[in-house]
Amino acid sequence: MKDCIQLDEGKTVSLVNDEQFKSAVSKIQPRADRETDDDILSRTFVDTGILPQLANSNNQILYGRRGTGKSHVLRVLGLQIEKTAPGTTLYIDLRVLGSASLMIQLDRPLADRAVAVFKDLLSLLQGQLMDLATAPKASGSGLQEVSEFEDVIRAKSVSIAERDISQRSKVIGGSSVKIGFTGSGLPNAEVNATDGNEDEKTVSHTEALRDTIVFAEVALQLDTALEALGITNLYILIDEWTAIPSDLQPYIAEFLRRTFIPVKRVTLKIAALEYRSRFSIPAEGGGVVGFELGPDVSANLDLDDYYVYDRNPAHVVDLFLEVLLKHLESELPDGYLDSTGIKSAGAFRRDLFTEQATFTELVRAGEGVVRDFIGVFTAAYFRAVREGKLKIDLNSVEEAARAWYETDKSTNLSHEQSEALHLIINEVIGSRQAKMFMLAREHNDDPMVQSLFDLRLLHLVSRGYSDKENPGLRYNIYALDYGTYVDLKRTKSEPEGVVDSEVAIDATPDRIVPFADKRSIRRIILNPAVFDKIQPGP
Repeated sequence: MKDCIQLDEGKTVSLVNDEQFKSAVSKIQPRADRETDDDILSRTFVDTGILPQLANSNNQILYGRRGTGKSHVLRVLGLQIEKTAPGTTLYIDLRVLGSASLMIQLDRPLADRAVAVFKDLLSLLQGQLMDLATAPKASGSGLQEVSEFEDVIRAKSVSIAERDISQRSKVIGGSSVKIGFTGSGLPNAEVNATDGNEDEKTVSHTEALRDTIVFAEVALQLDTALEALGITNLYILIDEWTAIPSDLQPYIAEFLRRTFIPVKRVTLKIAALEYRSRFSIPAEGGGVVGFELGPDVSANLDLDDYYVYDRNPAHVVDLFLEVLLKHLESELPDGYLDSTGIKSAGAFRRDLFTEQATFTELVRAGEGVVRDFIGVFTAAYFRAVREGKLKIDLNSVEEAARAWYETDKSTNLSHEQSEALHLIINEVIGSRQAKMFMLAREHNDDPMVQSLFDLRLLHLVSRGYSDKENPGLRYNIYALDYGTYVDLKRTKSEPEGVVDSEVAIDATPDRIVPFADKRSIRRIILNPAVFDKIQPGP
């Protein structure tokens, strides 16, 4: 195994001390939504097998936690469709929808907020269609129809304008004469008999008419505009679904169902966080408001399923090695690694890490989240630089993982979440010396479990596990985050040994928590009722 590499000028330098390589590591962009270069997006993309399942005309939802690469998948899907399929793609980031008042003034009527947010979405769509119509190479066809689509959106918005209504009342000889103006601008009069002295007063008030959307008009004008533009297949790629407040989500889904899905030229692809998404709610009299998952939109793709280390360790390690190599190559001069003698992914790993086990530990520390994997790698790399090492070693990875957990994950916990996590840690690691536990599927929607999963502190390893000792029951298997048990290395709760003697463990000395399988955790079943004892924070 080499400790360093030979560069062209004959100077022996390790990758850890290579200035060009340091610069490349610092420039890695872990967020695809911030990458402006389509070529870099394509070159850094590693397909897990999810892309072919999205390259179709079906309306679909792609689930995945923060940092798993949903935005990257959507954007590369768009590039692929544009190049290989007879289709046009429009990418919409929902984080830019609405205004501050719409998002935070929850006392405003729900209908007003939902309609306003949806109109913002329509306006973004119309703006991108206008860009297509006015592009330098465009023929000019469709410009009028796209403008008329804007008129449809704005025409419905005008009705929300406020109007002042003046009113004068005068009592003369026992009669009251009232003259006013309705919202339509037409005068009306009312005469009443009354007793009293002569009096005159003016009352001014505001009448606000609620905005609305005529779904048929929007769908018809959208289809007309697409036909005029010569677009036979439009793929609308909607990212950051959960940027929409949860109470509005079912209604936005309903509006999409009524305006976009009926248009045969339009296909929806939506990226979302599963446990923060509300695509439907029950409707009065039966049925749902929003998407009917299955008939309207399929929702069977989850990026997390492709990155879980414990499901397929060797494959996942190779996958993340390719991810790391591609991201670094995109920031290095063309052929740079090849010129240093690194001609394969295996050679790259050998020159950068002390051993295979060190890189495997880095993959485990990332817990299947690409953004966390890159974050821990970057921290481990520069730790090795500071300490003057030639390669990244196991200690650098562990310390980087601990720091990442403390600065990027645990700081986001509320008091209640922190207490809940400590209860699980004490039970699973402290008492059972394991890192995994089972949760009955009937408890899978528990808000606390969902929030810890969403924060990447619990990780779903397997769904629907059936234990022969509890026939008829189904469980989901979760693992605690790597950072939780790395942190315990310096406490009295540091785990020792294994839960089950039949479980194969890593032979590397001083390994913190052993690998586990279903046999070793079948008696570790979490009951969310333990969270009831948590006292509210200050």
